Amino acid sequence: NLVANAKIIDESQLNTDVVRMMNKVKVQNLANKMVMEFTIVGETEADFAHGKLAATTPTAKALIGHAKDEVVEAHVPSGVLKFKILDISI
Repeated sequence: NLVANAKIIDESQLNTDVVRMMNKVKVQNLANKMVMEFTIVGETEADFAHGKLAATTPTAKALIGHAKDEVVEAHVPSGVLKFKILDISI
């Protein structure tokens, strides 16, 4: 039940020093130089077409806990993708 498992998030506790749930993240794929922007969300809210990336995905797991200008490696089924974190916002 989605409502029974919902958690209230105190927006004052959200910050942008490192990537966390509910942050909007702008990254650059270092292989093809493509810039992407998405929000890290819970699995039930995920909608990649609308820029909502589930925290359980390999890309989100690689980004969480890292800061702006860091390069992270996401181990995905097709191999390893390297992303540079360009910006973190709320």
